Amino acid sequence: MKNRVYLPILTLLLSACTHKQLGTEKKLRDTTNIVLADTSKPAPKSVQKPAPKKEFTSRLDSIEKTNNASVIASGDDVTKAYVYLHGGDSTINLTAYMRKDHRFFGYAAPDVTSERLILFSIFTDDVQNNPFGCKLGAYYETRMDSLTLKYVSTKGNFIQAKAINKTNQSTTVYFEKKWIDFE
Repeated sequence: MKNRVYLPILTLLLSACTHKQLGTEKKLRDTTNIVLADTSKPAPKSVQKPAPKKEFTSRLDSIEKTNNASVIASGDDVTKAYVYLHGGDSTINLTAYMRKDHRFFGYAAPDVTSERLILFSIFTDDVQNNPFGCKLGAYYETRMDSLTLKYVSTKGNFIQAKAINKTNQSTTVYFEKKWIDFE
């Protein structure tokens, strides 16, 4: 009885394995053709077109570009810091006015490419959470509890100042002269 069941199954399997599909022979024949390359001539160099450059703008770059454009568009109608030299204590003062822009950095050296130490700006996205990572912070104005700014001297297009903290430690900071008025 068992042989009767196994014999038809075995026959079915053998016939399925030996059955050829139409076109299989042709496919096998086509794959046996060997193509030899002509090595007598150098292969043409493929010219690869450079991928178009995508301009990547980080969040900081975007803030910088937008806020600088706003200040430039304001022209001379901007808020500047001021220093009372006659009879004053040379404190640098800056009061934020909502209707006038201001945005300037204090640098570690008299060079705008040097490290940015402090930022004064009317723009919230410049100040909130100190996105530019300025060591001395980012502020709307000079009325702050943590630092006092004192004018020291003028060096070319920059003024030298001292940022003095609550423990009386000072850091030299340079501001572009165009952002400071003297009275």
